[in-house]
Amino acid sequence: MWAVAAVFLIPIAVAVVSEAPAEFPHSVVYKSFSTALSECAEYFQVPNCTLDRYIQDSYPNNDDVKRLIRCVLINLNGWSDEAGVRENVLGNFFQPLTDDKCYSNRTKECIKRAYEDLEQDDHYSRAYESFYCYYTQHGNLVQSDQFIPSEPYELKQLVLTGLLMANLPKQVLVKYSKGDILNDSYFPSILLLFCVRGGYYSIYSGIQLKNIYTQLGYPELLSPEVQQCCGKVSQSLRNADHATHLIKMMKKCLKYNLTMIAALFEKGAKALIGAKSSPAYKEEQSSVRSGKFYNRVFVD
Repeated sequence: MWAVAAVFLIPIAVAVVSEAPAEFPHSVVYKSFSTALSECAEYFQVPNCTLDRYIQDSYPNNDDVKRLIRCVLINLNGWSDEAGVRENVLGNFFQPLTDDKCYSNRTKECIKRAYEDLEQDDHYSRAYESFYCYYTQHGNLVQSDQFIPSEPYELKQLVLTGLLMANLPKQVLVKYSKGDILNDSYFPSILLLFCVRGGYYSIYSGIQLKNIYTQLGYPELLSPEVQQCCGKVSQSLRNADHATHLIKMMKKCLKYNLTMIAALFEKGAKALIGAKSSPAYKEEQSSVRSGKFYNRVFVD
């Protein structure tokens, strides 16, 4: 499924302290291509001298490099064997030349031609050729850390953890499990919790449109219209708390994305209600309350 222009910055009053506060990482992952490559080299026990040679030779087409490149793309959540390359993710790691207006189409055509000679299940070659088309056609490889989107199972866990942290009354969870979410009084605070932990909103710099785009892949998220809408909401809610600011902005400018998030919370509430109703959960909670759970650790 989310870097943002200065127009979206929400003014934060600072008294006495002159340095900007450091942001916590929360559950957000930023990673560079070179870091992902070094990690994969470690997984497959590729010596540094060999890895350096591969880089100097511009990632030559051989089996070891193909394996490394597929690992890197998966590491960056920019590839799946079923769907192929995720343009909204891999594109962040390449910087097109300023006057190059054709890089996107050129990259797509390159990948299309490369796939013509490859078997559908040749995942190493398909991942490698996808990367190499970006490497040769899209732009210069970016060295800085980029936002890594969450996989579906990670989004699910992000939602469940948020619901657990919020400690909602059971009747509210029941409402959520039926889809009655967007107008609930608890939801703005839970939405803020989810978006801050996921990297889609910052207490210090506001809505993170590029991260949301990287997560979801909808180009309109980076459109001037959405940016202007978010900017206007920021200006009109200058003194509002962050939860109010976020829910108003999403309802006004990112309604479709908000609906998608609500659907995640509906599924999460159903899962949480089901888990808490299970005999295993009740037995575990009973053991914890009685102290048997802790004593059992030492007995076993």
